[in-house]
Amino acid sequence: MEIIKEEDFKKQLDRAVGRAFLFFGEEDYLKIAAVKALREQLCPDESMAFFNDITIDYTDYTPDKLLDTMAAPPMMTEAKLIVLRGFDFTATRAAETAEALVEVLSHLQEYDYNCVIIYVAAEMLDTGYLPKRPSAMLKRLGEAATPVQFNAPTDARLARWVGKHFAYYGVTATPPVCGELISYAGRTMFVLANEIQKLAAWVKENGRSEVTAQDIRHVSVPASLPDAFALSNAILAGDGKAALAALAVMKFERVEPNIILGEISSLLFDMQAARVLFAAGKNIKEVAGVLGKHEFKVGKIAAALSHTTPQRLARVIERCAEADFALKNAVSGSRDYAPIEKLICSL
Repeated sequence: MEIIKEEDFKKQLDRAVGRAFLFFGEEDYLKIAAVKALREQLCPDESMAFFNDITIDYTDYTPDKLLDTMAAPPMMTEAKLIVLRGFDFTATRAAETAEALVEVLSHLQEYDYNCVIIYVAAEMLDTGYLPKRPSAMLKRLGEAATPVQFNAPTDARLARWVGKHFAYYGVTATPPVCGELISYAGRTMFVLANEIQKLAAWVKENGRSEVTAQDIRHVSVPASLPDAFALSNAILAGDGKAALAALAVMKFERVEPNIILGEISSLLFDMQAARVLFAAGKNIKEVAGVLGKHEFKVGKIAAALSHTTPQRLARVIERCAEADFALKNAVSGSRDYAPIEKLICSL
């Protein structure tokens, strides 16, 4: 069984059709980037995405559904992308799931216009002792799908990536400053991407184009969790698709549900307090002073409030309380995201 690296997979994008790949390893951000690159290669026409770019979550997966999806021909193009996500190959009965999956993928040659990606989040697969002693599960899945390992990047590579992302947002940062951000905010690429966006906005808002170490200390959050603001903002806006996507990132990061809900609740109460203060005629600087928050964050809160109503905000807070009650009464030790998903889908 050959295990290829992320960089090797990128070289095979034009030869991905008719094959299945197993994405595994530590860095989920890079997996998502690889799926995006493959999607752009195989399904460039957004109008046909419903037919040719298909994601099946484990909660909706059955072997028959996957086989039916593979059998359906692509529409107005030559290839179709199927992404399977949410599989936990460390769970009870995972061996049975893997056997059924391998059986379905054995028919891929009959439907060779597909490319199938099995997206496994970090720590959801026992890989054994690589490269010499892969686990039995990895070897079995490797019989049907080429394993692609996504390792956490080295410090040097991560620093280069940070620099390129700053450039994408129209600002610059020297290599030492990029290293400073990694040291301060952590090595998680999801978190770094969020911090880079915040820093770029802050620097440009202050009429500059270069990020400094002082900016990092002023704006960024040390060793931060994935940002709950995107999730709360999407919930307030009633954008279920964006909210579920933000939650998916946090699930991939394996953030505990009670921590996610705590972050959301804290932010929503900040929004409620800010709403009252804005209604009383205070500006962003004054609200920031009262709440003890940075003006940048209060500015984002103000933007979120402009897209919702007091009634919706109150309703969301009420639903959060219900979700909190459900989590506190869940089975001890379980990682149950269902109350948060219910919160999203009920609005």
